Amino acid sequence: MFGNKLGKVSRAVEKGKASVLVELTHDKDEAVRLAAIDGLGKIKSNEGVNPLVSLLHDPSAEVRKHAALALGEIGDAHSKAHIAFAVEKETDPKTKEAMGQALGKHKDY
Repeated sequence: MFGNKLGKVSRAVEKGKASVLVELTHDKDEAVRLAAIDGLGKIKSNEGVNPLVSLLHDPSAEVRKHAALALGEIGDAHSKAHIAFAVEKETDPKTKEAMGQALGKHKDY
C-alpha cells in the first residue's frame, strides 16, 4: 500500500496533477506527505500554494521544511510573506534554514 501511494505521487508529478498531490499532503504516512509536498514544488502549480502555506504550521518540522522549499520552487509572491512570518516563529534550526533558502528564491515583487 505504501509503495502504491508513492507511485501515485510519481504519476501525479509526471502528469502535473496538483489536486492529487494536494490530497496526498494529508496522508497519514509522512513519507507520502513529503513526496507529495516535494511534487508540488516540482510541478510549480499555483494550486498547491494555499495548501503548502497551511503546512508551514504543521506539527512536523520535516513537513514545514519541505513545504517552505516547495513554496520557494513555486515562487508565488504571496507565499513569501507567509514564509517570512513562519520563519520568525520556527524553532527547528534546519527548518529555519530551509525557510531562509525558500525566501531567497522568491523574486522581489
